[in-house]
Amino acid sequence: MKTPYLIHNIQDEEELQREIVRKRDEFLDVYSLYLQCSASWIRDEVRLKAYELHLLDPSFTFQI
Repeated sequence: MKTPYLIHNIQDEEELQREIVRKRDEFLDVYSLYLQCSASWIRDEVRLKAYELHLLDPSFTFQI
């Protein structure tokens, strides 16, 4: 399995907050889809989005 890279060039706190909101929205979209159909590949996407969000916001935790 290839490991995805997450590269961000965040300049200030406002930009960081915008990116956190964007990643949170992506996570919630994928998680909502997972709750509807529970496919294993979607679960993997949920985990990836949760990891990306945690990298930006270490206080974010999620278990599935």
